[in-house]
Amino acid sequence: MQDLNHLTAAGDRQHPTGLTAQVFLAYAAEDSPKAARYGPVAPAPTPTAATINALSQLLSEAQIAYWECPQPWPTAVDPEPAISRAAESCDNYLLVITPRSLTDAFCLQGLLFALSMHKRIVPVLAETVPVERLPEPLQTLETIDLRTSLLPLAQTAEGRRLLHRLHHRASDYQTHTRLLVKALQWERQRRDPALLLQGKELAAYQRWLAEATRRSQPQPIQLQTLYVAESNRCWGDRGNVVTQGGGWLKRWLE
Repeated sequence: MQDLNHLTAAGDRQHPTGLTAQVFLAYAAEDSPKAARYGPVAPAPTPTAATINALSQLLSEAQIAYWECPQPWPTAVDPEPAISRAAESCDNYLLVITPRSLTDAFCLQGLLFALSMHKRIVPVLAETVPVERLPEPLQTLETIDLRTSLLPLAQTAEGRRLLHRLHHRASDYQTHTRLLVKALQWERQRRDPALLLQGKELAAYQRWLAEATRRSQPQPIQLQTLYVAESNRCWGDRGNVVTQGGGWLKRWLE
């Protein structure tokens, strides 16, 4: 697990580009297995808290880096920008679905932000929720049902299915995240030319964008395409870059 708080350490104008994770493990504050520890008497973990603990164990054993919200939030940390940074800096938004998470402001904020950034959304069902209560984008996604799964998850079909989902096209999603973080930093730094891509790095992201026309997911957002295009305009003819030809952006936009 990585420390979510570090994502806000640089403030709004910068972004710690080295901090990324494969998964943002999102769940309602009321469901947190950590929240109960701060009460006067620690109750026995609920089935949902046990499921969240099992998910954390599964990700750790699979050596999958993940963000997880601290409970309670440190007083010096503003949760809203921290969650936004975590959502943009992860490859997969893994949402533990319960009646509480569907009304949790931070879960919904993270979900909407992840959707807007074209992240892979992985819904995990921990409690029974009617389909019509799910946010519309979740109603058409395949949900992994952990309501009756035995623990540990690594020994179950559902746990293996979840890992398979996270590993599928993982390199494409990792590239998407790295490019997104760089593009957002460029945008937040008032499009500083010093932050533009050059050389082999520029050529690699050009190839990734060109290949997006042949895959369904992940698709780049407009800012990523603009960032690569501006990098190519500034450095494409001066940095000995092996480009895809002058028409790569035109082919992508078509």
